[in-house]
Amino acid sequence: MKKIKNTLLAILLCFHSMVEIKASIEIIKPNEAQQKFLKHPQQKIYVDVKAQMLHFTNSNNKVLQSYQISTGKNGTGETPGSYKTPRGIFSIKTKIGQNNHPLLKYKAQTPVGIYQPSQARYDNILSRILTLDGLQTHNRNTLSRYVYIHGTSAIKKLGTMPCSLGCIRMNPYEITKLFDKVQPGTQVYIYDKGNPLPWENTSIHLNSDNGHLYDRRSTLQLST
Repeated sequence: MKKIKNTLLAILLCFHSMVEIKASIEIIKPNEAQQKFLKHPQQKIYVDVKAQMLHFTNSNNKVLQSYQISTGKNGTGETPGSYKTPRGIFSIKTKIGQNNHPLLKYKAQTPVGIYQPSQARYDNILSRILTLDGLQTHNRNTLSRYVYIHGTSAIKKLGTMPCSLGCIRMNPYEITKLFDKVQPGTQVYIYDKGNPLPWENTSIHLNSDNGHLYDRRSTLQLST
């Protein structure tokens, strides 16, 4: 019975929160930091805090895949102990979890067993971990704050509600796809329109290609 439940869980999770968007990231009159990010000659990640979406783009800023996420329930900011999601430009420092089971649970970046639905009330870190290294003065402490992109069991809130302790949460099966596409050094831009940094231009948007958008979800609820 337990094996059957885990199999059903895996099937439903695979179709929960992936969103396909034909668009590209555009910034009107970008400042130096934003321009440098846009011109970075590799694939990159753009996190839209207000929309609770993560966009994976090619080197020309065209969106290849988008994912529903959940950021810090306390908002955005860089103060240690605030449990807020940091803003600005980052790079992926390390990748943890290669080839591990998507429902594998971690504590202090160490595997501690397969996730069980009875553990839904906890802040579970599942599947894969992408650690973030701040590239700007204000977010240099990101690595020491242990802010990650990681899989979660709280999939009901992805795309709708910031509820993490500062990390960027993703569907545990979908992060395996992102994990395989990125490498250490991949740049990440986290932007919060409702709480922009002093230097940020607020006219960052998705330039839609034919306006094609659809959402594939299941009604599965791992936790509330």
